[in-house]
Amino acid sequence: MPSIHPYAPRGIPSDVADLMARFGLTVRDLLTTDRQNAKLKKGQAVARALILHHLPARSLSHALNPGNDSGTVARSFIPSLLEIAEREHLTARALAWNGCPWATAGCGGDGGGCLAFSGHGGMGQTVAAARGRRTLAMLSDQACYGRSVFWAVLRHLRAARRDGLPLSVRLRGTDEGPATGWHRLPVMITSAEARSIADRYGVETMPGILPMGQRLDVPDLHAYEYSKAGTDGALGLIAQRAAGFDITASFAADRATACHDGLAALQNGFRLAVPVAVKRGDPLPVGLTLSHGRESISVPTVDGDRHDHRWKDPHGVAVMLRTKRSAGSVASVADLFSLQPHDRPQRLADGVIRLAWAD
Repeated sequence: MPSIHPYAPRGIPSDVADLMARFGLTVRDLLTTDRQNAKLKKGQAVARALILHHLPARSLSHALNPGNDSGTVARSFIPSLLEIAEREHLTARALAWNGCPWATAGCGGDGGGCLAFSGHGGMGQTVAAARGRRTLAMLSDQACYGRSVFWAVLRHLRAARRDGLPLSVRLRGTDEGPATGWHRLPVMITSAEARSIADRYGVETMPGILPMGQRLDVPDLHAYEYSKAGTDGALGLIAQRAAGFDITASFAADRATACHDGLAALQNGFRLAVPVAVKRGDPLPVGLTLSHGRESISVPTVDGDRHDHRWKDPHGVAVMLRTKRSAGSVASVADLFSLQPHDRPQRLADGVIRLAWAD
């Protein structure tokens, strides 16, 4: 059973401390805070915020490929990650890993507009290397990695409570997480750890194995996600919501089933996050109409760039997100990711979408 590591900060289990050390990580810095992320910083008056960043889609395999020269530093070969993967016997698994199984060419393909490579994430290899180490740690031992994430959340929850604020947590920051889905990932807590957590962090949690969704069902904590999954199935939006996460569906304009999936999400009461190629400072649409076959739905919009606390927004709306520039993206590919900023019908693979602006 996990015990307290003699050289770790008090309360951090030995298996967690060992995993973090092997991959050059710490529990303190495992999750990005609202002090480090510009989008999260916008909502600091509402709640403290955390986000977990991994390498998206097949970016880990690109980072481990010595022949990869993407022309963009952040998307290129990272020797230190290959060294860790070889040492930990993870190379084959890492080369096959796809962190975004529902990604389309516009967001996750080579030259796509993935937000993981926008802003700070596209400026060099330091950020990509850290995200790669987290991804490798998850692939190495997802059960222990899940424990590490939970302990990291507890530390930040205590700090948020000291500030008199709730804590907002998003684990699918730049990928969809472990193959089980974060909502189903088993997280083991011993009886001794449960007592320590109650004493140290003021959180009552049951000993034994519980899924992450139940572990994060804590007062003052809002676990929320964006996800490109479909509505149904064990990894789908409905299952994620049932596990306790506040879910916003991510619209993929270049998916063959884009309109079907977007309509299903809205009809099931989810928000729909929609990237639009609107320049910073220009107004966003105030309404969206989505049609698939004989079915159609019209919903109001909210400005998704004002903050990232999606759990504060009503359900059944379209969350408008201005398209961010992704380093290394190819315009002809990345443009597939977004809707265009006009009020004419936009014909997609399986339907039509129309945006409306205020007069």
